[in-house]
Amino acid sequence: MAFELVPSKRILKELGKLESSQKTKLLDLFLKLKVDPVPAGEFNVLKLTGCTCTYQIRIQKIRVIYDVYWEEKRIEILKVEGRKGRTYKDF
Repeated sequence: MAFELVPSKRILKELGKLESSQKTKLLDLFLKLKVDPVPAGEFNVLKLTGCTCTYQIRIQKIRVIYDVYWEEKRIEILKVEGRKGRTYKDF
């Protein structure tokens, strides 16, 4: 069964700032996340320490941080941002 992706309005705004090639890669990632929330075979997926269900995927210089709610079959996209010093703050 497919997972539901829930991006926030802030995420949609951040996606608008990216280049078109980066947007297509993220769209591909989001489609794969609906089927497999932790696609470790295809992407560089890390579980963030100190968090129970928060993961990070790195695509080139972009970081996608998201929570997986296994019982509800829901994925909440917390952050999509280029690698900067502040990427991991306030999520």
